[in-house]
Amino acid sequence: MASENEMYQLIGRAVVNGEFRKKLAADPQAAAKELGVTLTPKQLEGIQTVEGKGLAEVMEERLPKTLFGNTAIQIG
Repeated sequence: MASENEMYQLIGRAVVNGEFRKKLAADPQAAAKELGVTLTPKQLEGIQTVEGKGLAEVMEERLPKTLFGNTAIQIG
């Protein structure tokens, strides 16, 4: 089970790193494992269903490309 801090790291990485965001959209469990995080079924469901879409897909649509784009910024 991912802790609250681990979830912040996971979501934070997706916000600032477009490539990781794509991985999170394609396979949330595998993307989480890259950070050493294991998601519960409920956490996985939460990432996969935001407004009927995956969280990463929603971020991709809403984040200003000029703000982060696909630039990788290290977190933690």
